Amino acid sequence: MNSLISRYALEVRQSGKGTGAFFLDKDGAKAVSEEVTQSHLHLSGKKAKKYLKKHFASTWEHFDVNKDGLIEVERMPQFLRWFTENALDIDLQ
Repeated sequence: MNSLISRYALEVRQSGKGTGAFFLDKDGAKAVSEEVTQSHLHLSGKKAKKYLKKHFASTWEHFDVNKDGLIEVERMPQFLRWFTENALDIDLQ
């Protein structure tokens, strides 16, 4: 979660102050998915691009239930398990 928040998430701000509510937009979620494809699925190059093309869009559509272009950071471990099709017994924390 620390990596998701510090590297990829956007914090909701009110009156110029952070609220502690973190979300990932589509670009952030794709960047995390690219990282997980390489680090956990051990795919790179054309194989990684093919995997992302096949799995990212459908995973995004499944989790962006409000169609507002944001997913709560708390839901990203589930997102990544869905994205990897539970391919590995990996710790995404």
